[in-house]
Amino acid sequence: MQIRMVKETDLESLRQLFREAFEEEGEAVSNLALSLIEDKSAQPRVTLVAEEGDRLVGSVIFSAVTLEGAEQICSYILAPLAVVKDVQRSGIGRKLIESGCEALCEQDGDAVFVLGDPEYYGRHGFFSKHHVHPPYELPYPEAWMARSLRGISLESLQGRLICADSLMRPELW
Repeated sequence: MQIRMVKETDLESLRQLFREAFEEEGEAVSNLALSLIEDKSAQPRVTLVAEEGDRLVGSVIFSAVTLEGAEQICSYILAPLAVVKDVQRSGIGRKLIESGCEALCEQDGDAVFVLGDPEYYGRHGFFSKHHVHPPYELPYPEAWMARSLRGISLESLQGRLICADSLMRPELW
C-alpha cells in the first residue's frame, strides 16, 4: 500500500471511495470531500489517498481553519477520513492520519481538530480537553477533539474555529 497526495485524475475514484466507505451517508460525504478539494477557502489543504495496486482504498482531507482570537496558530481540520469496508481495521486510517500530520508539520502546522469517535481518534493523539469551540453547538461535545502537531499547548487556546465554506453548514455538525 502506498500513501500519496491526491491527483486530479483521482477525483472520480475518490468519489466512489467515499460512497463505498460511508454507505448511507456516502453521497453526502463524497460531495463534501470533492467540495473541499475545490474550495479556495480550504487552502492550504493536504489531501492524501491510500492506494493498493490501482485501487484507492482510503483518503483523508486536512483543510485550513482559523481560530478566532488566535489567528497566528496554523490550524487544520481533519474531515473526512474514509477507508473502504473490506480493508478497514488494517491500519490504513492510522497511516493516513500520521502521514497527513507529518505533511502538516512540514507546512508549519500547529494543530489539527476533528469531530469524530473519541475512542478511535484518542488512539491517534487527539483529546477533548481543550477550550476551542467548534463552529456550531454539538450534541456530543466529547467528540470535538484536537491534536498538537509541534508541541503547542492546546489547553491554553480559546476561541471558535472557522472552517472552509464547504464545512460551515450546520447540518454537517
